[in-house]
Amino acid sequence: MTSRNLNQTWRDVVFKQYEVDYAADVAFPVRYLINVSAGNWKRDIFIEIPTKIDVPIFRRAVLTFYTARHRADDPAYEDDHIKVRARVSPPFVPAFDPTATSAERNHDAPPKDDTDQPGPGTAGSHSG
Repeated sequence: MTSRNLNQTWRDVVFKQYEVDYAADVAFPVRYLINVSAGNWKRDIFIEIPTKIDVPIFRRAVLTFYTARHRADDPAYEDDHIKVRARVSPPFVPAFDPTATSAERNHDAPPKDDTDQPGPGTAGSHSG
């Protein structure tokens, strides 16, 4: 009998996708949208990678982010390799609103201000 555990964490999914993107030499920056249903966040998060970095460095950056922020209510984090923020759902924008951008209709617009981002030297930032 063969048995396989097909359960994956959000980190497993992101690691696998980055390996595929790295090997395919996709254009950077890269942004992943992933649902985190466990822990404090229970929401979608964006993970942005501004420049191509080696896979082990990416894995370490994600693990450093998780270690630093997994108990926090807000996943906002930024270091030299990745930037993470919660997906912010804007006020309801009807799909037929001709003044709304595609990003607004799809709840993919970046926040209009940086209130959900850590400031320089705050707990979410990491240098090293």
